[in-house]
Amino acid sequence: MNTEILKDIFDSISKPYDNFVKFVSFGQNKRWHKGIASNLKHGNLLDIGTATGDVILRGFEIKRIEEAFGLDLSLNMLNIAKKKLKSLPSYFVVGSAEDIPFKASAFDNISMSLVFRHILEKEKMLNEINRVLKPSGRFVILDTAKFIGIDIFTKILKTILKPIGFLIFGEKNWDFFIHSLENSFSAKEVINMCEKYGFRFLRKQRFVFGMIYLIVLEKI
Repeated sequence: MNTEILKDIFDSISKPYDNFVKFVSFGQNKRWHKGIASNLKHGNLLDIGTATGDVILRGFEIKRIEEAFGLDLSLNMLNIAKKKLKSLPSYFVVGSAEDIPFKASAFDNISMSLVFRHILEKEKMLNEINRVLKPSGRFVILDTAKFIGIDIFTKILKTILKPIGFLIFGEKNWDFFIHSLENSFSAKEVINMCEKYGFRFLRKQRFVFGMIYLIVLEKI
């Protein structure tokens, strides 16, 4: 699936997106985003795939960041984020994780929430993140995990929750969400991948019985 299709999908679900994430996270999304924020170093932040800007908001709330930039393919998502964070020193740019439009060593922190599994060229993305992150900068990833029982969970989404998903997001978007879950990585796989591109593993946290992982890495 190319970036243009991804852009169209996320543009189309921008309005219900916050409620969608709250729904599929069983209301735990705020806790997850605070988990990301609490692992940031003091300084600035680039949030990749920022959507409506919740990770950035949590970073300011707990006073971990002084300035933030949100990067996303979807202009519709970014417009919502701008309104949500209009009183804070935050800036939003349309762009992709595989071609980050910032200079080298620009950021103290880079975060990704529910984004990693969607990136098409992960090797290129990791090279880019390494480039724009300062030495010893933090890279924090939160995403769905490949866990025991994921087949059962996706079956529930395809059956019991299917009518709700179709009604709110449409058939195409709901099917995309399920497909992305089925192609999730384990935390170990993500850590191994990142270590090949100049990152050191610091710590890991799990949520919802291991269905969600949070990984904290540092640029070597």
